[in-house]
Amino acid sequence: MQHIKHAGSTNNAASTVIKVLSAQSTLSWVSPAENEVFKITRDATLPDIVFEFKSSVAGQYKWSWSIEWKAKVSGLRERARKGKAIRTFKESGSFESAESVWKASFSDKVLGGALTVKVAVGETTLVRTVLIKGQNPDAESVATYVATLEGMSGFEKLLQQETGSKHFINFDSEPIVAFDQGYGITQMTNPAPVYEQVWNWKANVLAGFSIFKSKVRTAKKYLGQADRTYTEDQLRHEVFCRWNGGAYHEWDTASASWVRRSNTLCDSNTGNIGWSMDNPNNQGKTEAELRERDKDTYGKGKSDEHPWNYSGVCYADHVLGQ
Repeated sequence: MQHIKHAGSTNNAASTVIKVLSAQSTLSWVSPAENEVFKITRDATLPDIVFEFKSSVAGQYKWSWSIEWKAKVSGLRERARKGKAIRTFKESGSFESAESVWKASFSDKVLGGALTVKVAVGETTLVRTVLIKGQNPDAESVATYVATLEGMSGFEKLLQQETGSKHFINFDSEPIVAFDQGYGITQMTNPAPVYEQVWNWKANVLAGFSIFKSKVRTAKKYLGQADRTYTEDQLRHEVFCRWNGGAYHEWDTASASWVRRSNTLCDSNTGNIGWSMDNPNNQGKTEAELRERDKDTYGKGKSDEHPWNYSGVCYADHVLGQ
């Protein structure tokens, strides 16, 4: 979209009209096309998006840009998103330049969504909007990147469990968004991710890396309390459990060792649903009986009549095995 201002005058000769166009009448976009689609590379770098206009007016041009993305829940299914936006991400900036060309850059951040650029030349403003979409890395690239991060052994299994090592929904080339506001390849929820962590899969993994390391520290402190010993397998189960929520192990005084929590029964057909066998409504029932009772409520929520839970213990069992 562009706005062109014209000026006109006439001479004194009868029946003669001479149109005088202002210099701004030559103002127009060269590139990119309106609503053109650009894609972030599979290696998580911003594509080259060059905004260029032509004008016979020299001087300092006032540029401004704004990029915005309205996040809607997608789940992992390849289909159109429904419902209203659960969060809006937005960044903007402005600058002055004598150049009529600007290569889009957001302070080295990799962002996606609708990018609108404006250029003010005198009293005329050019406006152009393009769309920035994403592309998924392949699983090998994700594993290679994770391998460069110290202390992340096993993290690729967690990513495979969370999203199948996928960051974008291929149907619309936008980031995965879960109903609980988990974003991207690591399903970041807490702390809530910033704009770049939502669109840049490497930034998302790095943020997950920070959370993962904090879980490792917490797990080591828990298992090592009172100078108790533990195996690497026990540590991994404890970390993966805490990624989803809660402790995996309890101390068994009889054997003087850490053991899996005995009060949790898991629905082996799911990734992280189970039951506390301390609840009287669950006691004396088998996994099959509890599943039959509660399975229709998994997508709706638990209740007093259907007291199932999202369980970190069941999550760790599902990913790593007991």
